[in-house]
Amino acid sequence: MLCPFCLADVKFKQTKPSGSLASIYLCSDCKEPAPALYVQDYRQYPPVVISATGFRQHGKTVYFAALFYTLKKLSLARDWPDFFTMGLNEDSLDTVYGNVRLLEGGALPDSTPKNFPRPTMIRVDGVPIQPDCTLLFFDTGGECFEKPTQLVQFAGFVRRAKAAMLLVSIPDLEDPRSGMQKLLNTYIVGMRELGGQTEEQDLVVVYTKADQLAARFSPNWDDLRSYLVKGSIEDLVRTKNYIERMHTVSERLLAFTEQELHAHEFVNAAEANFKSVNFSIISALGSGTSDGRLPVAVAPRRILDPLLWGMEKSFSGSERLWQRWLNWLGGTD
Repeated sequence: MLCPFCLADVKFKQTKPSGSLASIYLCSDCKEPAPALYVQDYRQYPPVVISATGFRQHGKTVYFAALFYTLKKLSLARDWPDFFTMGLNEDSLDTVYGNVRLLEGGALPDSTPKNFPRPTMIRVDGVPIQPDCTLLFFDTGGECFEKPTQLVQFAGFVRRAKAAMLLVSIPDLEDPRSGMQKLLNTYIVGMRELGGQTEEQDLVVVYTKADQLAARFSPNWDDLRSYLVKGSIEDLVRTKNYIERMHTVSERLLAFTEQELHAHEFVNAAEANFKSVNFSIISALGSGTSDGRLPVAVAPRRILDPLLWGMEKSFSGSERLWQRWLNWLGGTD
């Protein structure tokens, strides 16, 4: 089993501390107690590492906050009949509902400190086409992605992600071509130093703060502006069609990256070093901020796209079939 804390493949030892009514499951390596729900239901809800990689102030922490808000507040279960999410431990519950309260109150989460983070663990059940799983969210300070040595020290979680997620805010880059290439280069070097192989990962490039980026779109990219503006939850009812449209939008964003950003070197390096490369565009808040607060109510746009890419790339076709069979045996399909 994958330990959600040290991310090693381990065995968990069940033990009951003296004076306690509850058993705990200790990792054989790091000795951290893992949630009972995580260990007991591991086969039915295998872990998927969701790691945010990006420079400081490029929207990683706000993206996760808006994603938690979307999962809990925007009535996904109305359109996905079997859908629900659950935090697996007290820290995860505090993180999810704390971020929801912040955004509802017009505030933003604090910037993430530079350290090796503890995961936010969320069980996801009933997403159409996707296997049920436990999402392990990891976020650390953007300074950790300035140099490979910092990535190795504070962001080793990237090695266990099957889909690498690069969050890029074009409006915050003085030279998008250079900035994107530096981030990618740093990631590839750091991964190799960690003993990982980017060639075994799929890359998802996420353009953040798209409400600002869309203002730069020429008429040639009106379809991308329209996709962003109309990014409502209702579009997700027909999930298969939605995934197909994500692929179409990815191709258009690839064209935008080459034709408008002239980031050909970034594209070439990405395609040479990863199994696949896909693009996504999001607005985590729906509008800009003023003095660190939201002037209007939060309205996330296409916020689930990167998560759907991450889930899509984390399971092979055979794993999907196997997972559905397990769920059927357990009466959950």
